[in-house]
Amino acid sequence: MSDYTRPTIHIRSNLDEQIKSRGSRSTVISRDLERLYTLYRRALAEVKLTIDEACLIVDALNGSLMDANTARLLWANIADAVSMDGLDEKWSVDGPALVEKLRGLSDIQALAVVDAAERFWQGPYRETDIYEAVEECFLV
Repeated sequence: MSDYTRPTIHIRSNLDEQIKSRGSRSTVISRDLERLYTLYRRALAEVKLTIDEACLIVDALNGSLMDANTARLLWANIADAVSMDGLDEKWSVDGPALVEKLRGLSDIQALAVVDAAERFWQGPYRETDIYEAVEECFLV
């Protein structure tokens, strides 16, 4: 049995051109996603969030859409969630300290945090304790 699946995917034309310039679509997409997810795991391990900080981030990013250009503003989203929604009190977190921690993240670290929150919301965690689920997604 093969380790491969044959999904049907839709790719924006500008991205497809970048993929084709690197070789065969299948090879490039698989290789590059493997590289990206490895970098996310490494970057997330460098961030050193507490479980409560990660829960606050998950809560704040519920329904948010962030891309490679907006993820660097993760700190601003969290600052808004702290000042407007009081999520720091809800999760017993030092909100200003978390915002400063997030403000200092590299682009790949911010993307890794956003990716972890997205995996939480897309995953099968509805029946799971939020702390266990966040711990798994954020590698806390």
